[in-house]
Amino acid sequence: MSDTTVPVRFPLGGTRGAIFVAQARGGRLTDAALLSLSALRDHVGHLILAVGGLDADGRSLAESYVDRVVDIGTDVHGLWAYAKALKAWGPGERSFDEIILTGDGWFGPVSPLGPVIERMETRYLDMWSLTDRRDTRHRDRSEGRDGAVRLSTYWLAVRRRVRDSAAWHKFWSDLPTRPGHSWEVRNTESHLSEVLTRAGFRIGAAFASEDYPAEHPDMFNVDLLIEDGCPAVAREVLDGYPLFYDQHAISGRRIAAAMAARGYPVGLMWSDLARTCQPKRVHTNGAMLEILPTVERAPGREPMRILAIVHVIDTHVVPDIAERLARIPGLVRAVFTLSEQSARSAVESAWNATSAAGSVPLEIRAATSRRLADTAVVFDECRDVVFSEEIDLVVALHTGIDSRLSQNAARYFRRQQLDCILGTSVGYTANVVELFRQEAELGLVFPPTPHIGMSTLGDGWIGQRDRAERELEELGISVPLDWASPHGPVGGMWWGRPDAVRLLADKRWGTDADTSAVLSRLHAYAAGQRGYYTRTAATSEHAGLSHGSLEYVGDHMAMTSYGYPAGYTSLLHRAGPVGSGRGLDFARMWLRYRHPDWWRAISRFGRIARVARRVVRRSVRPDKKEN
Repeated sequence: MSDTTVPVRFPLGGTRGAIFVAQARGGRLTDAALLSLSALRDHVGHLILAVGGLDADGRSLAESYVDRVVDIGTDVHGLWAYAKALKAWGPGERSFDEIILTGDGWFGPVSPLGPVIERMETRYLDMWSLTDRRDTRHRDRSEGRDGAVRLSTYWLAVRRRVRDSAAWHKFWSDLPTRPGHSWEVRNTESHLSEVLTRAGFRIGAAFASEDYPAEHPDMFNVDLLIEDGCPAVAREVLDGYPLFYDQHAISGRRIAAAMAARGYPVGLMWSDLARTCQPKRVHTNGAMLEILPTVERAPGREPMRILAIVHVIDTHVVPDIAERLARIPGLVRAVFTLSEQSARSAVESAWNATSAAGSVPLEIRAATSRRLADTAVVFDECRDVVFSEEIDLVVALHTGIDSRLSQNAARYFRRQQLDCILGTSVGYTANVVELFRQEAELGLVFPPTPHIGMSTLGDGWIGQRDRAERELEELGISVPLDWASPHGPVGGMWWGRPDAVRLLADKRWGTDADTSAVLSRLHAYAAGQRGYYTRTAATSEHAGLSHGSLEYVGDHMAMTSYGYPAGYTSLLHRAGPVGSGRGLDFARMWLRYRHPDWWRAISRFGRIARVARRVVRRSVRPDKKEN
């Protein structure tokens, strides 16, 4: 039975309140969330911020934007955050003709909110959103625009008659605990539109899906929405599964470009995502690989102050590195750390032969305990110069090579790293520096993961993921960890802002191989914690070599699978590791795929058995010694 008859438009001189829900990062709201919040402030008479995770400074800042701050606890999102905020607001919300439920589930405003809100005030609606989608009805095989309309819940404007209805109150009282799966969350969110429509209320969207080619335009037609003046870009179109976007040709880079063309500061968006998403996901969705030319793109700029740090292990490449460093525009200091004191003369002679010898001071420091191919010296032996106020950028290099690589692989690795970091011309290096000048939230630039002659893809953690997780927790870094492989300077060489890697200097790093491997994979996570995102950079030559190789490898890996990568990689992940291809390995894959519950039970029993075996062995060893 319907709760309503005919909806009315927003009354002349009506009142509007709003709830903005968000989760703090590092104790404060992100700048992207504050931008959305301040834009909303101009159009409502009363604004409540429902937030979790604010520290004292963050709360003080937030209170300057809103009328009231409500603590909803950490890790509460979407409808469940709305429910807590509505409960905290209590009867006060009834004094408003319309309330807006929104939060940090969108980026914007890309276009002004005012004209959209004013246009919707004239519509005879009970509840509206910025966008909607058309979901296929159960057992409906028809095509086209006849699906069930579901409003996007990142923005819900709810008028008084809905809020006074039994259907509205029943929905919130019956709201289940937030499900663990994203599809269950979407079903619950869709249920709100279904409940209100069934109760006789009229719902609509400012940019309705019936006007766009796709049933879900805020996912598949974002460029058209931006062109039509939609002020919001849904977060889900940028922070989701990269292989889904690949299947549907959704380009985060193009979306960002369209937003920037409308005046939106996209650096704030990438900074927000860097705090909340796995770095490799952000890098992939944003297409953050830069293929830089050898000719300077923005000549005549005032140079940034650059510190070069080189950890010397092999000396025969020092002259090449010294010559490349001397070409860096804005280089103010060079520090070489030595794993062997005998390398001092080679470093001095190489530097004195460069054009920078008379103008850029050289400093040589001992680091004889560090004999591995990494740049840990940045955070230990050189922290005093790296984190001084006199440095804008650091370029960190080493001269080592993994001894397990073949000669060809070792030569290619070194060439790929040095060419992509410093290039072969002044223009290329200047273009790397220009990336930092143009993007204030860019924290790190490093070469793409080296994979030719190396087995880094799919096993980039080299068994150190658990330890990396412990290290990040110890450092207070909450950026989600990448699953398959980390996004970071696996080769150990990088450009960066000192502030972006400052957290890595909060502890002393050991000199063993495991510590070296872990440290070289943590840079992007430390940068993300402070709101910096990363890019990779490559020369056109190395980009061509890499793409050709990856395309061929991908083609052969996909030969035995059907459909898009999003589908068959999911299948492979469920089946788990192939191992060495023995019958036992395939039996394990079959169990993991067909009978996961059995596999979990067997795995649990196996772990218990292994622990019991170790206990038994320890107990019998003393007896053997006595005999």
